[in-house]
Amino acid sequence: MESYNKQIKEEYMKKYMLLLGTVLALGMGSCSEEWMSDVVPTDKLDAGDAFNTVKDGRNAVNGVFSLMQHEEYYGADIIAYGDLKGSDVRTSKIGKRKEGMYLYTETTEAGNPDLWIRPYKCLVSVNNAIDNIEKMEPEEEADIIKKLEIEANFYALRGLNHFDLLRIFSRIPAAVSGDIASQLGVVHADHVITKDETPMRKNLQESYQFVIDDLKKAIELMPVPSATNGFTPTDGWFTKSAVKALLARVYLYRGDNQLAYDLAKEVIADPTYSLVPYGDYKASWTAAYTNNEAILTLINTSEDNPSREGIGYLWSKDGYNAMVMTLSFKDILFANAADDRINAVEEDEETFLSLKYPDNFANKLYLIRLSEMYFIAAEAIYKVNAANAGEAASLINTIIEHRTDVADVLTAADINIDRIILEKRKEFVGEGHTFFDFIRNKKEIVRTGDDHLAGANNIAYDDYKTIQPIPRDELNVNDDIQQNPVYAD
Repeated sequence: MESYNKQIKEEYMKKYMLLLGTVLALGMGSCSEEWMSDVVPTDKLDAGDAFNTVKDGRNAVNGVFSLMQHEEYYGADIIAYGDLKGSDVRTSKIGKRKEGMYLYTETTEAGNPDLWIRPYKCLVSVNNAIDNIEKMEPEEEADIIKKLEIEANFYALRGLNHFDLLRIFSRIPAAVSGDIASQLGVVHADHVITKDETPMRKNLQESYQFVIDDLKKAIELMPVPSATNGFTPTDGWFTKSAVKALLARVYLYRGDNQLAYDLAKEVIADPTYSLVPYGDYKASWTAAYTNNEAILTLINTSEDNPSREGIGYLWSKDGYNAMVMTLSFKDILFANAADDRINAVEEDEETFLSLKYPDNFANKLYLIRLSEMYFIAAEAIYKVNAANAGEAASLINTIIEHRTDVADVLTAADINIDRIILEKRKEFVGEGHTFFDFIRNKKEIVRTGDDHLAGANNIAYDDYKTIQPIPRDELNVNDDIQQNPVYAD
């Protein structure tokens, strides 16, 4: 995302408020507000002011990314969710923030409603923009290609927002036995949903296809730099490879393993990106480091960040100190004293803290890293056929070499799903992947070690608690919404 100097930020706020109407006010309200109650329908926008130029479009894309920075979305909650519900991270004490995530104590009244509300708030913005995209008039030839980038980013964002909703509120298709069309997906925000609508959830097959179609459209629209077009991708936005990387992840979740492998390999082959070299792992998380491994980054600044509720403050010993690594995982990571990832861990009074968010407030959030593509490719090709274990080992060995400076650690005989997950846990602890990796592969969440807190039980991959209840706020305003099984309406 482009830097917010004062002039740009003032212009952005003026245009963004014209475009989104009361949506910004919604974003500043309490989590108990009805997410659809104050939506301004697209046909009520002031077409003369809201969306006329490419600059307006760029401001609107930046506005969606800014909404995603909120602590109730990527600023903290969705990352914390993917770690605390797994086996490698816990809350530091009973009563600390995010305890409910860790202990699976969510209910319809006291769950994680903002993980439903926030993506849909983003989708109001996205659909307003998509509905008005044709009003953007390129003022010069260079604006034509910029308009394509803007439109592609809106479709990519719509795919991402829906995929996040699916990860939290629906089953993962790869872990479903039988027809995924029999499972509930989410409400499709393919237009601006008004307060008069009571949309129902689509089925899981329809929802994943909706995400895939949006991401494919984004790939089709997205321009790429060339010697003739003078195009430079906007910092912090989706690129063509970033959309492919996200689609590879979606395919893996849906169980389309060959497609996931093929796309992950395409991204790996993109010379734009390279793995962080051995010795730089800790530094790669700092603001000053130019990280060529980062495929999609959500940028926080000193003026624009989630403050004390952000992921950095949750981990910091000088902040809430609410999240710590489990000792059982610490033993796994520290088993190799030469593993560079150890340097991104801090010991504090016999607890172990992630240093992936070194600033209490303004951290770069790596939504997609190149290393994930190696793990997606390895998992997917092994699932296509176990005879591909040698290739899976080679892919993971590339990561291990960059983290330990030792080549060819794994052989085909070492590879199974458990080993792939284990190696990925070392790489992505603190980034919100582990819970989903276990559930996608039909693995029980096992809380081993005596440092787990009372009430931290093992969770089967198909336990109803592995997906969230549709929140009470939504049930109160939408009589047609379907609740997830077992949760009370």
